[in-house]
Amino acid sequence: MVDFANILFSGRCNARCPYCIGRQIDPSLNEDNLDRFPPTNLECLIAMIWQQHIRQVILTGTNTDPQLYRHEEKLLKLLREQTPQGTQLVLHTNGRLALRKIEVFNRYDRASVSFPSFNPLTYRRMMGVPNPPDLKAILQQATIPVKVSCILTDDNAGEIDEFLERCQKLGVQRLVLRKLYGERRTWEMLFPSHVKLDRTGDYRGNPVYCYQGMEVTLWDFQQTESTSINLFSNGLISDQYLLTHPKKVNLKS
Repeated sequence: MVDFANILFSGRCNARCPYCIGRQIDPSLNEDNLDRFPPTNLECLIAMIWQQHIRQVILTGTNTDPQLYRHEEKLLKLLREQTPQGTQLVLHTNGRLALRKIEVFNRYDRASVSFPSFNPLTYRRMMGVPNPPDLKAILQQATIPVKVSCILTDDNAGEIDEFLERCQKLGVQRLVLRKLYGERRTWEMLFPSHVKLDRTGDYRGNPVYCYQGMEVTLWDFQQTESTSINLFSNGLISDQYLLTHPKKVNLKS
């Protein structure tokens, strides 16, 4: 059973993250497709979605933000028409265009916003650009569930108390704290011991906690049990969840 399908975009970005996963991927996979409609080999991906009964399609990027895709609204319409009824369309974004494109943002079923810090100085160190998006306004104007995704590094680990508190007060329902790809330190080494979370379970091999009613998942890409098929910008379809080691898969007849 495949958990989800990724449609990956590549091209210029509105952030300059020093840890961008796109820098660890074969450059041939990062072919600029921000102006290409439909994405190369999309018809094969859609066929696999039908064949493998995949119920979730994520629009995301390797080295760019999917809301920079010039045909975003048109692609959403196509996916609604050509994927099975009930398929969830999900946006993974840095949120920098969310308010400007809020009508399109709300046409997804769910969204995940990468947001590492409320502190402008920390945000700039981690995202490479100034002025964090207005997370409060995004949450207020969103008509879909919004998850906050925060990569945890030495830059923002000291702010985790304030970050948890502010997210909870803004009404965030789901927060994911992510390790950097390749991070070898344990959560015990990364996460301040004085921050108290109540363990509630697991999701795909990652621990889930509760913080004052807010769900908090500690996510390690290298430990997760998630499965996916991934359409890269050059048309390659891979079934490797870790995008740095893609392996081509063929459409099954």
